Amino acid sequence: MDNQVLYPGGTIGVIGDSTDGPMIVSAARQAGFKVGAYGSDETSEMLQLADFKIVGELSDRERLSDFAERCDLVTYDSQHLSPDVLTAIAEKTALPQGSDFQMMMQDRLLERAFYEQLNVNIPPYATIVSLDDVYQSINSIGYPSVLKPIQKDLVHGEELTIRTQTDIAKAAGLMDWGTYILESTVDYSRELAVTVARNASGESRLFPAVELKRQNGQLTWAYLPATLDDDVQGELDRICHEIVANVSYVGVFEVDFMLNDNGSIYVKQIIPTFGEAGRIFDRATTVSQFEQHIRAIAGMPLSDVQILKPTVMAAFTHQQANAIKTQWTLKPNWHFSFYRHGHQDIDNQQLAGHILVQGDELSKVLEQLEDTEIWTPKSETESE
Repeated sequence: MDNQVLYPGGTIGVIGDSTDGPMIVSAARQAGFKVGAYGSDETSEMLQLADFKIVGELSDRERLSDFAERCDLVTYDSQHLSPDVLTAIAEKTALPQGSDFQMMMQDRLLERAFYEQLNVNIPPYATIVSLDDVYQSINSIGYPSVLKPIQKDLVHGEELTIRTQTDIAKAAGLMDWGTYILESTVDYSRELAVTVARNASGESRLFPAVELKRQNGQLTWAYLPATLDDDVQGELDRICHEIVANVSYVGVFEVDFMLNDNGSIYVKQIIPTFGEAGRIFDRATTVSQFEQHIRAIAGMPLSDVQILKPTVMAAFTHQQANAIKTQWTLKPNWHFSFYRHGHQDIDNQQLAGHILVQGDELSKVLEQLEDTEIWTPKSETESE
């Protein structure tokens, strides 16, 4: 459907069961489209909000084909869909996001070849097909390093951190399931995410860079504006525009970066759909990522993106939910999103929701969150 326009009254199909699904449905309906939803959980919020729904597994090609035939175009909110699923959909209707970008980002070797084509910094890596390859590569890759299957969704695949030579023996048998890569770890002090919208003509809009904070690998806070030197900002923009110029994907995707103390920028990953940080734009900017995505796939002009107010998105787990509820009647600048019970989210299984907190100064917003001690690591509070 390149350069074609879908007008109000047309039908958009949405596939996926993440917490973003209901937001896509809502944005599409608000723009005047009819919406169909496909998922495995009949009780999910996304399916309940849609004008029509088909309940089925993502492996059910017949149901997927039936669903696609009822839609003028289909969009997806998961980076875990298989090529077979996307091919089945594209045979029946328009799939603006396509499948190439998704397939490339699921294969770590193809992904890294793409990064090298763009001339961006990535951690050193080596292709591993046997245990001997690990022993031969470890000196050039260095310690610590991580052994990863090239297929990100490999059922039997597992990652192994190698800190010393004695750890290499633990990798015995892993390569029986397929090819791996051995990747060096990069020391970095800041993690940034840039959300990008691309339309069918290759035009794009970048959302402002969001700074991310994690605990035990899980996102806790995301905030903007991020304070960046002009040369760093310029390089982030350059990389994102290079990606846009080298893919045919239409819609929203996220690029995650690592920044070390020397100012070196590394690409951490590209998420070929909505990323973790994008929900901050529900209030922080003049257009949300979901509205921008609908504009892109429907052939509408992309909106300019401006920051409205300093904003922090804070994710919370089920263990933190009660502490969050104590703020319900206390914080006028907290905007709460509790995810529905029973909702299956592949990427955020343990999260119960998130809040968006706004203020005139980012430092004061961050201080307000710190004062609650909800996100303070237990080791810091257990002795009190």
